[in-house]
Amino acid sequence: MKTAVVTGSVKGIGKSIGLKLLREGCFVIFNYATDDEAASQLNEELCHEFVGKYKIIQSDLSNIDNVNDFADACVSTIHKIDYLVLNAGRTERSPFGSVELESWNEVMNVNLNMPFFLVQKLSANMNENGKIIFIGSIMGIEPHAMSISYGVSKAGVHFLVKSLVKVFASRRITVNAVVPGFVDTLWQKTKAADHRKRIEDKIALNRFALPEEIADAVYTVLQNDYINGSIVRVDGGYDYK
Repeated sequence: MKTAVVTGSVKGIGKSIGLKLLREGCFVIFNYATDDEAASQLNEELCHEFVGKYKIIQSDLSNIDNVNDFADACVSTIHKIDYLVLNAGRTERSPFGSVELESWNEVMNVNLNMPFFLVQKLSANMNENGKIIFIGSIMGIEPHAMSISYGVSKAGVHFLVKSLVKVFASRRITVNAVVPGFVDTLWQKTKAADHRKRIEDKIALNRFALPEEIADAVYTVLQNDYINGSIVRVDGGYDYK
């Protein structure tokens, strides 16, 4: 049985990735920061059909102490890891001129810094021929005036992927980023209809992605041994109109 760790995975894209891996026969460690209600709901969904095939670990991966504790908990549960999917993320939408250092650093820590240290901590426990996938963002490719810290952090993630390819090449562990565009998660569903329409009008397919479509893309990359160092856009043709 393959083993997988998916951070930020009790709702949204991360949850869909975790569910996809479970249904494909993996043992999955799910993770969340603070949303006990979402974690409880996920456990209710899984506890009968997937008994003994998953674990949900609460850990706010925004500081190094929690990262180290989470890594230790993962290793004590599954010992060796085949798939590591780094999905936990945070955004901040203060306009330029109002961005505070504390909030900037928080976004960088959650999206870029702590994922790097989690990979470093778990690297010895990755199986040869394992797979590491970072969840990037179209905002790390196409610049936006809002959420500057988020976009910069995701651009850093995309470059980190390419840097880590060299680190893991000798063990045949591949490192890639799957880069969603706009996805129909709860965060996006709360946007005003006119705002959503403006976004849809910039997408060639004229719609937001489903979380399951991102999960399918992640699984496709995980199953291909020759995709390595790639930034895989799954954005419906964003900015092609």
